[in-house]
Amino acid sequence: MTNEQVLTVSALSSYIEEKFVRDPYLERVFIKGEISNSKLHSSGILYFTLKDESTTLRGIMFSNSVKRLKKVPSDGDGVIVEGRISVYKPGGYYQVIANDIVLDGQGQLYEKLEQNKKMLQAQGYFDPAHKKQLPYFPKTIILVTSATSAAYEDMIHATEKRFPLTKIKVINTLMQGEKSIDSVINNLDYVDQLHADVVILARGGGSIEDLWTFNELEVAKKVFNMKTPIITAIGHETDTTLVDFVSDKRATTPTQAMEHALPDQRYLKERVIESQLVLKKKIQDTLLNKQSKLESHKSYYKFRMPTRLYDQHLQQLVYKKDQLESLYNKKYNERHHQFSHLNYKINTLSPRHIIENGQTQNKQYRQSLTKLMQYKIEHSKLQVKNKLEILDSLNPLEILKRGYSFVSLDGHVLKSTNDVDVGDVIQVKLSDGRLETKITEVYKDE
Repeated sequence: MTNEQVLTVSALSSYIEEKFVRDPYLERVFIKGEISNSKLHSSGILYFTLKDESTTLRGIMFSNSVKRLKKVPSDGDGVIVEGRISVYKPGGYYQVIANDIVLDGQGQLYEKLEQNKKMLQAQGYFDPAHKKQLPYFPKTIILVTSATSAAYEDMIHATEKRFPLTKIKVINTLMQGEKSIDSVINNLDYVDQLHADVVILARGGGSIEDLWTFNELEVAKKVFNMKTPIITAIGHETDTTLVDFVSDKRATTPTQAMEHALPDQRYLKERVIESQLVLKKKIQDTLLNKQSKLESHKSYYKFRMPTRLYDQHLQQLVYKKDQLESLYNKKYNERHHQFSHLNYKINTLSPRHIIENGQTQNKQYRQSLTKLMQYKIEHSKLQVKNKLEILDSLNPLEILKRGYSFVSLDGHVLKSTNDVDVGDVIQVKLSDGRLETKITEVYKDE
């Protein structure tokens, strides 16, 4: 064995520490165990031991991390520690440097919450561009909360104190438990159709399990997709749930939610008083200015001799009147001369005599046409009369009047004895009626 092969304790500790530092699996670990020997130093550093059935591990948490703890763990608490493994060289042992410590059973919830936050953030749900503007003077605010909770009482008290003119409506909602997810989502769907100005989703504090409904993805997405501006106030100031990141405004407490939603009547009253004072000052300044101008006008010499206010205008009026009459007469004479000239030209070029001659000829033509039409009508009547006489002479009914008749069978005129048989009923048409006759005998001519 040579001296080069011999290590000092410090060298060995440094070597082991380097190994720990370079191991990525030891950069962030989650360790489950029971707290013992817990001691919070006056410097704010927490010393503890983490143990299970067979092994112990020393741990330390620096003051900046301790301040973020909701509860400093006590001896006997089952916890999950999140941190990194390092070597404490002076003591020659390894330890966990804790970043966070949660009670056992909550660790998985915190881890799931972080996963949900990262997923929604990557999808743009946290983008400020999606945040809706809250109205300054809301007429109606709907509270989605438990109607029997202290959070509801706090919000009502804050409304009465801050701006009691706003109408408040509460939708009683289950805020924790297995059925609370459906209750919250269904009630948010309902209130989004009521056309309120603001919706406030609020409840008091509790453990992460109590508040877990508001870390569910479907609840967070429902809050994000609300058409109505929504404020969330879940838990206490140190509680931050998933819905707080996607809502239009996050409040640390239900009371602060009302402060975000409502204007402060005391501030408004102060502004009104300030405005009244400013307006009063402006009115007084305007009146003083007008009074000063009025006094200066009263001393003006024309106001002491009122006729001087209009005598020059009266003179100008007479002058303008004379100008107007002269211009009118000039224009009238010009137009009259133009009219006379045009009238002469019209009379010279008028087709009146041509129209009168045409009217005389038209009258003569009308008379001649009337006579010709009368002649044609009389001639046509005579021709029609002659034709009628010829038609009458050829009319079978006229022949019947002379003692003739015609015989038919079933609507067909009989022309031969071969067309009938004994027993047939035939019709005999006379000039004044018809006979029906039954054939008893048929005789044929030789």
